[in-house]
Amino acid sequence: MGSFLTYVLPVFACQYSMGVLVQLRGTRVYRAALLPILLWSAWRASTSVDPSGGDPMQAQLNAVLITQMCSVAMRGSVWATTQEPYQRTDEHLSSQASQGDQDEANSSSISTALWNAWDLLLNLRGVGWNWPRGLTFPKPAFDTHSRTAFVLLSAIRFTFHALAYDATLQAIRMFSPEEFGSVTGGSIYDPSLSPILQLLRCLIISALTVWMAYFAMEWCYQLQAILFVILFQQHPCQWPPLFDSPWLSTSLGDLWGRRWHQMLRHMLLTLGGRPFGYLFGRPGGIIGAFLISGLFHDIEFRSIGRGGKSLVVIGFFMMNGVGIALERVWKGVYGRSVGGIWGWMWTFSWLALWGVPMVDEWAKAGRFGAESFPGGFKPSVVLVSLVRSGH
Repeated sequence: MGSFLTYVLPVFACQYSMGVLVQLRGTRVYRAALLPILLWSAWRASTSVDPSGGDPMQAQLNAVLITQMCSVAMRGSVWATTQEPYQRTDEHLSSQASQGDQDEANSSSISTALWNAWDLLLNLRGVGWNWPRGLTFPKPAFDTHSRTAFVLLSAIRFTFHALAYDATLQAIRMFSPEEFGSVTGGSIYDPSLSPILQLLRCLIISALTVWMAYFAMEWCYQLQAILFVILFQQHPCQWPPLFDSPWLSTSLGDLWGRRWHQMLRHMLLTLGGRPFGYLFGRPGGIIGAFLISGLFHDIEFRSIGRGGKSLVVIGFFMMNGVGIALERVWKGVYGRSVGGIWGWMWTFSWLALWGVPMVDEWAKAGRFGAESFPGGFKPSVVLVSLVRSGH
């Protein structure tokens, strides 16, 4: 608790202050002055706090902390440089004070900015704000305006995704229990197999890893939705689906621009896409956004303290940017976008080509062996045991 108060709390205090200022006109100088303090605080927290307590099995906690600090630093950089103030755009998302007079709920209202800054800290996609231009949110399969019904549905989704996450993790560990079940790790490649079987093994493990990441982000998102709808009485429309059926993607642009989660989109476009686009045109902007994404994920990867090849991790994201640029070349040459069944095959073949080496780095770093639930709890294993005992 002492480390949190000393190192982490000041970071969020700076971020909250920046969140208030970015809603007010004439505050660019103050935001620019606050940014170095925010960046230094985030760096100090990342290098001074060890949530794992030195336990390799808990190293994932370090990744969570450092990822959060990187996100704070990136968002703070975006807020410090934005020109137009942020404003709420949906009346359902206004504070109680602003609902009485919507005309006063604008960037010049300090009281409104103080209230809305709390939402801004949590709202990575900008739901109900004016800044995520060009971003569309997936429509929920079961749309409801009732908080009670929404919480119940989210609780079901949370339970399902938590079980599915653990089940995919246990399935990966079964390929090599001694290596994937410990923090020492091991390669997903098995030289004792024939080339075809070895390729099949790598593809299956890589596919399971993607599903594991998908389930992990979903169950964390559903848990957050439950907590903030209950505790802060947020409206269900503030929590649209995180993903839009990414397995149906028929192009890399379709996957990364719409169907995969868009939590980093605004930061990546602002910090990477715009500067590189200004220097090198639209293809440069695409590569720049994926470069920042690669750096972000490489920092997360290295935060567990067991190495890894940055070229492989960053290269995966960079090559996805190259793939999208190639899709634009295709459209320019043939006059039609990549799509259909051939587009689906292209998309996931390209992902596998560059994704398998990155999954191998994950495996060798022992990421599959770290504890994901407190006390080593394995919900899928418990469920299977209960089902077996019932028979």
